[in-house]
Amino acid sequence: MKLEVKKIEITSLVFSGFTVAIFFVSLIASIIAIFIVPSPIWIGETFKAKFIGAFFYTLTFFIITLAYITFLVFIYNFFISVIGLGGIKVKVEEAEDE
Repeated sequence: MKLEVKKIEITSLVFSGFTVAIFFVSLIASIIAIFIVPSPIWIGETFKAKFIGAFFYTLTFFIITLAYITFLVFIYNFFISVIGLGGIKVKVEEAEDE
């Protein structure tokens, strides 16, 4: 069976588990960037300063990534609905029960 994605709801993108996944990826990236492989900027800083830096790094990375993906979904919806281009086609097959 072939399916075509005609529209992606932006609210379903923003208010879903996808945003939680982006947040945790941002958190892991900030922990790696500040605590595990620190740049020379963070050498000599206290744990409290590193923690606050990781918080703001996570928040910034999360907001920028979510805004970028939301923009891409908006552009995708524009090209599909207004311009009339074809959507993403997905071929789905049912699995046999054993």
